[in-house]
Amino acid sequence: LSFGVERMSLSVNELTALLGYLSSENVENATLEVLASQFHRRFDRSQHFTFGLSLTLLLQQKDLLPLSAQRVAAIFLLYELYRSDPSPFALFFVELLQPAQIDGRMNQGFLCGHNLSVAEKYFLYQLLSGTAPRELLKKTPSNISCSEPSQPFPDLAPLVSSLQDMSSSVPSRNKSGCSCIIADPDPFSMSRPDTSAAGQVIETLLCRQNLDNSVFEPGFIRPLPPLHSPENEVIWLNPTGTQCAIKWDSQMCLTGSSEACKLFAKACREVLTLQEQDTLFTQFSADPKLVHQVGLTPLKLPNLVEKNPSVAIETLLRMTNSTQISEYFATLVNMDMSLHSMEVVNRLTTAIDIPPEFLHLYINNCFQRCRESTDKSLQSRLVRLVCVFLQSLIRNKTISVQDEFVQIQAFCIEFNKIREANALFRLLKALETGGGPGDAGNTPASK
Repeated sequence: LSFGVERMSLSVNELTALLGYLSSENVENATLEVLASQFHRRFDRSQHFTFGLSLTLLLQQKDLLPLSAQRVAAIFLLYELYRSDPSPFALFFVELLQPAQIDGRMNQGFLCGHNLSVAEKYFLYQLLSGTAPRELLKKTPSNISCSEPSQPFPDLAPLVSSLQDMSSSVPSRNKSGCSCIIADPDPFSMSRPDTSAAGQVIETLLCRQNLDNSVFEPGFIRPLPPLHSPENEVIWLNPTGTQCAIKWDSQMCLTGSSEACKLFAKACREVLTLQEQDTLFTQFSADPKLVHQVGLTPLKLPNLVEKNPSVAIETLLRMTNSTQISEYFATLVNMDMSLHSMEVVNRLTTAIDIPPEFLHLYINNCFQRCRESTDKSLQSRLVRLVCVFLQSLIRNKTISVQDEFVQIQAFCIEFNKIREANALFRLLKALETGGGPGDAGNTPASK
């Protein structure tokens, strides 16, 4: 399936939201009705086609959505995009309803292709034929994937014919395309796919390339005109006996120091030793461009911050001139509040000029996280961290107290039983009366 559309791809935030809807936890607990509500509340109609292309790409490769419940959720969202209108993905539904081509990899047990189970195919049939009962929307994708059809499997020919008629206006050239994404499982490993590797592949496919370029279409046939062959003219020569063999370049796409790339990939998974950190920082200093080649992406930043905050700080400081720095700031704002994330933000504010709107959003996120915590012990710990963090920003004159005064004061009063909140309140009062940060008195915060 291919349509002539403008350049399109998902942003990191959109991909994170889409994978959240298809996560194992969400498909286990959220009903189809809730799933549709979550999606329509987040994204408007102008984004539907881009998300539809993304879902077709995920459904074409079984190892990207290994769970049956995930595929049920993806099928439902793809149908829901154009539930009340003619779907531009009608031909793809035909492809799903028909058996996938079986190759040797499937026979060996590899997850490749899109061969749906009976439950998945029956669910798709119910949606497309309009025979789905109302109570079906009250079920979760996990329930549907485990259920067996309540009646003999119907004849698919009439439904397939109607879907093909619906796509009769699509040019034949567009309908003859084949996917450029080919599964290539490791022949020496029979274990299940690595979920972290699948996440990297999904990010590369949906965020770093045009989704409309994921289909290879046949070109128009333009045969060469026959050559006139009188005497004294050039003769067209067709070389014969030439054999071409594909040579794989093992160094392709590898740039920078391989040791630095390996250390950085390890830093995103586990805590580095001091010696490993020094080695990485030394290579960064020796080659300033290396920091752009080690493979950092906004999706990897939260793990790097939690495992190795010092590496995250050093990397971000060296990427301040990058065009992606605003995306990394946005990731810091939206990640879960922790001691390490505050340490990274605090160090960044003392080293470079952070946009005021970024700090404002981060402070609001910290306040909201404290208020939403239901565990009193955890809540007290988070409030203490936030108060110490804000005192550091105020004493270093990193933020404008006048701009944040009202919400910080309200936060201190709300948690006035915590010592650090009272200390922050006294600091605010000292600044309000014209004193310096060291003139904070003993006035407690009170409601």
